[in-house]
Amino acid sequence: MTRSTGVDQRFKQRLIGAIVLVALGVIFLPMLLSGPVEQTRVDIQLDMPAEPSLGAAPSLPENTAGEAPEPGRALADEPALGAEEAASVGAGFFVQVGAFGSRDNARRLSGRLEEDGLTVRIDEDNREDRLPYRVQVGPLETQSAAEAMAQRLAADHDLPGYIVEP
Repeated sequence: MTRSTGVDQRFKQRLIGAIVLVALGVIFLPMLLSGPVEQTRVDIQLDMPAEPSLGAAPSLPENTAGEAPEPGRALADEPALGAEEAASVGAGFFVQVGAFGSRDNARRLSGRLEEDGLTVRIDEDNREDRLPYRVQVGPLETQSAAEAMAQRLAADHDLPGYIVEP
């Protein structure tokens, strides 16, 4: 019995080998007998516009004074803002407690905070990627005062806030 199984195994291996050789012959023999494949080239006519004609480039004005102005000189000659003017511009630190897409929601929150005696402003930002109405408490003179205000707002009103500088 062992001899017949060994013969059967050898016969199966030879049969598989013959099948593989016939398959390779069927695939590759026609390619070898047909000869080289001709390459075809397709030419496509393209209509390209004519190159634009450019006039002479404008020349830069020459510096007639002979020396370049100092950067920032015009700003240095202007008087500095006083304390009242700086406060009106919005100098100082603010604690932002909310940002809303609706002005009514921003006014509602600012009214609630103003009832508690806080100074509140609604800062409008018209950029598309941001909510336009931001409710901010302040201005506060120092960053430590702003941090204390943020803690107070979190404790008293359950409003998480973060410190912003204008």
